[in-house]
Amino acid sequence: MPDWDEVYSEKNIAVATPTDVLLGNEHLLPTPPDLNLRALDYACGLGANSIFLADHGFQVSSWDLSEVAVKKINQHSKNNNLKITAEVHDLENSPPTLKNQFDVIVVSYFLHRATLRVLYDLLKTGGLLFYQTFSGDQVNGQGPSRKSFRLNKNELLNVFSDMQLLYYREDDLNLSVDGAKPGVTYFVAKK
Repeated sequence: MPDWDEVYSEKNIAVATPTDVLLGNEHLLPTPPDLNLRALDYACGLGANSIFLADHGFQVSSWDLSEVAVKKINQHSKNNNLKITAEVHDLENSPPTLKNQFDVIVVSYFLHRATLRVLYDLLKTGGLLFYQTFSGDQVNGQGPSRKSFRLNKNELLNVFSDMQLLYYREDDLNLSVDGAKPGVTYFVAKK
């Protein structure tokens, strides 16, 4: 496992980009009529999804294991007057027990099967889950090589079968769609 503090200490938050599943499905986001819509960037890394959501009017919570990433996000938020609160959370070993807290949750390139259903519990009724991560076999050295860190075919469809599916795509080796990233799954669903 990488040392995430070391990884993020060498990265610049200004060049971090939101995940494709969020950018490509931005039209599904609720439009905040007031400042009460809440979003969670789960395993946020440097918070590119957090910044995107804050720019769209959400109050954003950003959770990650890396203290370095959390400090960078909080400093960036303060410097740019964004409504983001980043906190250190060990999402694998101490998953949150909160329920019905968020209107939107975004997960990007994080997979911990034992706690997947926590995401459902964290969503308010009508809330949206945007999820993008590696799946299938490793392609061109992208992402983890261990199968335990990659989704199986249709796995998110099965885990969240009680949600209303809004968008789903599994890019595999044979997909020739523009912008396809072989070995990646995209999922958006409503609670």
